[in-house]
Amino acid sequence: LSTLGKAKAYIQLQKSIQRNGFHVIIDHRYRLNKATELFWQKVIYRQQNVLHYIHSARLYNYIFTSKIWNKLLFKHQLFVCVAKGIEEKVRTVFPALHTQTIYNYVQVDEPTVLMDMPQKYIVALGRMDHSNVKQIDVLLACYAASTLPLHHIHLLILGDGIRLKQMQQLAIDLGISNTVSFKGFVKNPCPYLKQALFTTLTSKYEGLPTVLIESLLLGTPVVSFNCATGPNEIVEDGQNGLLVADQNTDQFTQALNQMIDDVEQYQYMKNNCQSTVSKFQKAFIKAQWQQLLSGTRSHKIRK
Repeated sequence: LSTLGKAKAYIQLQKSIQRNGFHVIIDHRYRLNKATELFWQKVIYRQQNVLHYIHSARLYNYIFTSKIWNKLLFKHQLFVCVAKGIEEKVRTVFPALHTQTIYNYVQVDEPTVLMDMPQKYIVALGRMDHSNVKQIDVLLACYAASTLPLHHIHLLILGDGIRLKQMQQLAIDLGISNTVSFKGFVKNPCPYLKQALFTTLTSKYEGLPTVLIESLLLGTPVVSFNCATGPNEIVEDGQNGLLVADQNTDQFTQALNQMIDDVEQYQYMKNNCQSTVSKFQKAFIKAQWQQLLSGTRSHKIRK
């Protein structure tokens, strides 16, 4: 859209908000620039309470670097963070902003039909895009350095993206293509998670990695980097999985080996999986949102 076209669309949105009588707006947008955000706050949201939602540890997608601009635009508004680690980062960098953590609730359906898998395997989920946030290349290298291929424990990777062929070639180069399977995009990963020995995560950063919660709800332990943010709020090291120092590939490889070498500890962690993620259940999260929205509607709007 042209600048004029965008302005017209914004005005139409503002009229729609007024016409429908919305009292509270939950805003998931990335911040484009200061001028555009000023228009949103002073024109489009002129009569509404706004809750800003932060999904990722990359704060500057949601908040400006300028404390003066943040104070001007967001002084009386609340930032809802999907992880306590995100909230701590916001409070450290921008202590004047109002914040609260409410986790995303996670719900899984137990697979009624399980796959006929001929071999034991571990699993990873992630889009292989330009930004390489999920670092499937790092996972492949750690897996290749571990003893898992020698034990014929396969690695299943669910996801697609522009780097898919590059990752397939890397598996060949590392000599592990016979035990690595790229399944592409899978609409329902639950059967794969349910039957895996464990789930892995090697991301550069996260918000709140849902796949770890889904895996634990299905009774499958996890191995994850302690990246920013989220994993250390989900993974209880030695209780429901192994939490590895952020980006420590040697330690990650050791953790992969430990999961198959220490059978007693593995079974202990597997037995604990579901009980450790009750705080992400729907009823608990719903009650937090109801309390927040009830209080927000009663507050006087100050722009």
